[in-house]
Amino acid sequence: MASIDQDIAPARTDRYTLDGDEAVEDRIDKDQKIIAKAVVAAVPPAHFRALVLMGGYGRGEGGFTLIDGQPAPYNDYDYFIVVADMDKTAIRDLAPRLARIGKDLESEVGVEVDFAFLQAEKLPQAEYSLMHAEMIWGHRVVAGDCDVLKPMPAMPFATLPLGEFTRLMLNRGSLLLINAQQLREGEITDPALRERFVKYMFKALLACTDAVLAAEGRFHPSYPIKNERLATSRWTRRDELLGQYQLALKAKFHPDYREHIKADLGEWQTRTVSLWSDAMRLLETRRLGLEIGDWSDYLNAGISKGQGQPGIKGIARNLAVTARDYGLPQILANPCWSRRYPRERLISTLPTLLTGASPTAALRRALAVGADADWATATKAYLQQWARYA
Repeated sequence: MASIDQDIAPARTDRYTLDGDEAVEDRIDKDQKIIAKAVVAAVPPAHFRALVLMGGYGRGEGGFTLIDGQPAPYNDYDYFIVVADMDKTAIRDLAPRLARIGKDLESEVGVEVDFAFLQAEKLPQAEYSLMHAEMIWGHRVVAGDCDVLKPMPAMPFATLPLGEFTRLMLNRGSLLLINAQQLREGEITDPALRERFVKYMFKALLACTDAVLAAEGRFHPSYPIKNERLATSRWTRRDELLGQYQLALKAKFHPDYREHIKADLGEWQTRTVSLWSDAMRLLETRRLGLEIGDWSDYLNAGISKGQGQPGIKGIARNLAVTARDYGLPQILANPCWSRRYPRERLISTLPTLLTGASPTAALRRALAVGADADWATATKAYLQQWARYA
């Protein structure tokens, strides 16, 4: 295992992909210049500090494909725009314009272009999070100050709060729930829908590997390193996950979903949900320090899911959010869940929903749905809440 110092040192790479040739690298570099030009023109010069490329492309592990023999990116382009001397109101006013620019750029570069903001003055107090830790380790500044992130504190992977991975499993497991919803609607024959279905399973499998390695204290953001570490994991389902993980890596770096055109999606979904469930159980058992057995026991507001601010201030905030989003009567009718940040309702109910079983009274109470809500109704309510609290 790499040392903590090695883990937190920013990756130094002059590549966007692991194995793309010069044509691939040039294509992605051209995209970065187009996007940087648009952002620099949109942000007032007095406030702009840098445009930081995150994710796979930022750390040299982006995917690519060929369209009519020409290279093209496949994964989204994700960025932080670092600004200075801009308060939240000014950023909120600027954000819609950047969102429109991102949408326009999408049609030009061929993948989604997503922007978020960081305030330069707040970098020294940045939250110790999975997203920030990955960004510190591997990023590329495509415009502005190349040292813009240096004020951020060290964020070693070995001591990341495990609740960060619980949230990751929530978001990827929710994609599996969308798949389950789609399967219930009938056979999936449309090629685009089948590709999305398989892509969602692969995203969940990648997250399962993160969860297993995090539970073992061996998480790392680099996909090749994760592949090596998973191969030496002591998890009981290691070999099964490793095989699926390698399929997911192949699709991430060199996507070609035609090879899965005849796959039995229902059977594949069942195996993926099973792996997700067991990886989630391993993670939560390690995080909580207690054995997670039946998921019905986990569906309990008394068990923290590691989300939200702790203490009295956190409870006060959660009550305010509940009143705003669920209504004041919910606080009286459901005081235990009202004291938790709403994301905890989702984490608590997702493992049970993924089984496809009829909702219990406890699950309906957690999602604040009616006493007669069936699986489809509960799932719809879940996904609506997830869109807000993911």
